[in-house]
Amino acid sequence: MIVAGEVSGDLHAGNMLAELRALEPGVDAFGVGGERLASNGLACVATTDELAHMGLVEVLSELPRIRRIMQRLVDEAERRQPRLAVLVDSPDFNLRLAARLRRIGIPVVLYVSPQLWAWRRGRVRVVRRLAREVLCLLPFEVPFYAEHDVAARYVGHPLVDDVARDGLLNHQVSRVAGKIALLPGSRSMEIRQLLPTMIQTVRDLGSEDFSEAVLIEAPGVGAVVDEVFADQGGGGEIRRVSGSDRRRELASCVLAWTASGTATLECALLDIPMVVGYRLQALSYAVARLLVRVPHVALVNLIAEERVAPELIQSDWRADNLAEISRRLLGGGADEQRPALERVRRRMGPPGASRRAAEAVLESC
Repeated sequence: MIVAGEVSGDLHAGNMLAELRALEPGVDAFGVGGERLASNGLACVATTDELAHMGLVEVLSELPRIRRIMQRLVDEAERRQPRLAVLVDSPDFNLRLAARLRRIGIPVVLYVSPQLWAWRRGRVRVVRRLAREVLCLLPFEVPFYAEHDVAARYVGHPLVDDVARDGLLNHQVSRVAGKIALLPGSRSMEIRQLLPTMIQTVRDLGSEDFSEAVLIEAPGVGAVVDEVFADQGGGGEIRRVSGSDRRRELASCVLAWTASGTATLECALLDIPMVVGYRLQALSYAVARLLVRVPHVALVNLIAEERVAPELIQSDWRADNLAEISRRLLGGGADEQRPALERVRRRMGPPGASRRAAEAVLESC
């Protein structure tokens, strides 16, 4: 059983399932997934898009529907009796699901650690009780779990595999001077919060500042991007790229405006300097400020252990701020990020993460 409640989780779990099938061709899998898991043979009880929500407040209106999805999953698990459940990210949903699976005797592995090192550290006791093992994508997570007596191993980040598979790990694409990438995220809420400012900034910058703006779309977000562009009066100034061309297009850029999550690591692997945006609805942000205990919001900055990329958080995520920083970076300041981006690439390790995760899953079976 595999449950991936976000687009990035679908990507990682889909790659892991492909490696799992290569190691054990008879593997049968069902659960929650998106395009990548489905293409690798997952029988979907529900889709990733049905569970992908952002914010502590926004999810409240979705609770009845989410509970129905959980019940369907538990019913299907009771019927099929899988040897193992691999629960990917989405801890608010998956830790509750893990408790229900444990009651019916199905062991659980967590793939992609809950961000307990950032907030709600008390949940580490829940993880210790419910999970056979945690498969970690980020190098600083294993020491955290070791301190709390939780079985964990670092398998590496599957994004390294993807970039290597595309032949881009050594930056073999020519840069286009002045070309900016827009990466507003993979969740609908994220895109609605970040993309309008990106569109306005493109309009505010002059032709002397940049040559082209390209929106790099995550899988499955086309409809919400259409909606935002319509709300902003169209988007003829911005070229949209999706599908198999997205990473090569990104690799040709000299600067990225990006959401704070996995996309920052993709930019680091491609050696693209960046500005990071993070914005929630006001009440969600107020609650998050009370709970979150990390020095940075961007994953790239957490791995680097310093503020490599500028972070524009909440009310600072404005077109005038983004334009000012972008002019400085496009004018030569971007090179200041590159030594730290190289350090991030070294810490993320070599390709092979998806195979290592698949091997760990087979061991747990």
